[in-house]
Amino acid sequence: MPQTFFTTADGDIILRASPESGSGHDFRVHRFILGLASPVFKEMFSLPQPPAQDQNEEHKPPIVNVAEPPEVLDAILRFIYPGVDLPKFTSLSIVLALLSAADKYDLASMRPILGDSLKTFLPRDSFEVYIIACRFGFLEEAKAAAMVSTPRSTITRDYKKEIQHLSGEGLSRFLRFVLLREDAGRSTIRSFLGASSEGINDLGDENDEHWDQAKGFYLHLTKAAEEAFAHNPCLELKDMLVALDKIPDPPHGCEPWPDPAEYCYETDCDSAFSCPLQPMFIRRIVTELVQELKDLNLTMLEEVLGEESEVGGR
Repeated sequence: MPQTFFTTADGDIILRASPESGSGHDFRVHRFILGLASPVFKEMFSLPQPPAQDQNEEHKPPIVNVAEPPEVLDAILRFIYPGVDLPKFTSLSIVLALLSAADKYDLASMRPILGDSLKTFLPRDSFEVYIIACRFGFLEEAKAAAMVSTPRSTITRDYKKEIQHLSGEGLSRFLRFVLLREDAGRSTIRSFLGASSEGINDLGDENDEHWDQAKGFYLHLTKAAEEAFAHNPCLELKDMLVALDKIPDPPHGCEPWPDPAEYCYETDCDSAFSCPLQPMFIRRIVTELVQELKDLNLTMLEEVLGEESEVGGR
């Protein structure tokens, strides 16, 4: 580990990190500063220190051994000392270690920043973020992690070690949300696009090839939307349009509306959106579907993981 400035000559106490790679790392710091930040440190420094072993050590600051490894202790000190750059949160393991240290040393000022940092690991590590957030009582972060989680993302690896810190209630609520939300999302997509395609019935006879192609387009669109939602339940319009680009274009419908699209949207000209095979209709219905899925997400999240819920760990 690189040397830090926490080796000042006027430091009056040495914190010795737990050995790493066969050797410890000393941090020469100021007990007054640490005592102001942490009542645990203040009490720790008030305990009698062992006498010096020889004359060469008589004028050295006392050494206090701590269990944290050097990189964690360095990060803790960066939170405590004023005017110092905060640590980089490069992994969830360092955030977890710092949250544990914040509880251990009663460093409450660290918690808000560490809680916010959990969101930087979404959506990639959503289930692990949820476990950590529940364990340390971050309700909003737990809800944010659940929001972007999918059944697929939850089973990407073995969480045997991490899940020991999640209560049965917390796990049950999480699974209920992601599973019920996926089913409800698929049902919403099918009913929404099914209703939107009803206008195709007026375009021709059911035995007509054009009619079959039109119905086929909405079947493709439904499957593409379901897949997009299953992959990313917090999808935006751009994500749905990407899914739309992957399916065959719809057959030719009614003649395009003569006015520009901006005019039709601004004036809410219903006639311009009367044909379910015209680009303006498809764009509009996809936009409405995305908003419908967002509303569904938020409604179910509050129902299953609302503020009154106990999603805590153990």
